[in-house]
Amino acid sequence: MKTRILNLMAAAAVALTMVSCGAGGFGTLAMDSEDAVNKVKDLVTSNVDPDEWKIIQIDWNEGTSNDATLGNNLYQGSIFMKLVKSDGKVFSQGFTGQLGFKATPIEPDFWYDQGLDYEKITPIDMSKFDPATIVKQIEEAKKMIPAEYEFKSLAEYRMKAGIPQSRDGKGEYTAESTSEFTINVVEKGNETVSNAGTTSIIYYEIDFNVAPDGTITMELE
Repeated sequence: MKTRILNLMAAAAVALTMVSCGAGGFGTLAMDSEDAVNKVKDLVTSNVDPDEWKIIQIDWNEGTSNDATLGNNLYQGSIFMKLVKSDGKVFSQGFTGQLGFKATPIEPDFWYDQGLDYEKITPIDMSKFDPATIVKQIEEAKKMIPAEYEFKSLAEYRMKAGIPQSRDGKGEYTAESTSEFTINVVEKGNETVSNAGTTSIIYYEIDFNVAPDGTITMELE
């Protein structure tokens, strides 16, 4: 469980700036809802031609700015994916929530500077991308939160194909995709702390892993 601090005065200032600039006017799309996961699925499937690309990573988050953190709102965050062409070159693309999920340009992903073995990749299968199952995983994870803590937001959810993590693309390729996600919680009765006139939220990140058989494991350290 990782401890984090969110300055409430800074968060309020950023939120006021966003409103005055007319940004963030798309409302709320709860990160832990089927509607949010369906949005992810719709954007990925409508923007990726499976005959041209293999999808090796999809993740979505609530954003990391002061006004977005703990907001549990996909419209304040983004959707991101990594794709591989037939020559093994890796690219990335994102969709920005505050811009109505406008797509960013497809750009080279320089982590895999030598590319991947395209033929060995088993991509994320969007036909098996089930929003109801993903939301059920999140709900199961909430039940695992220690009783003295309270759920605040789903910070991020990530799906990854079974590919090597090394920069040179060498290593084991597997047929199974994996999933992991992070939930933000606060300790009941101890949500805030004040110091020198500044009030901050003390929150904690809990990481969860989803095994291929659907088993969810919570990591407290």
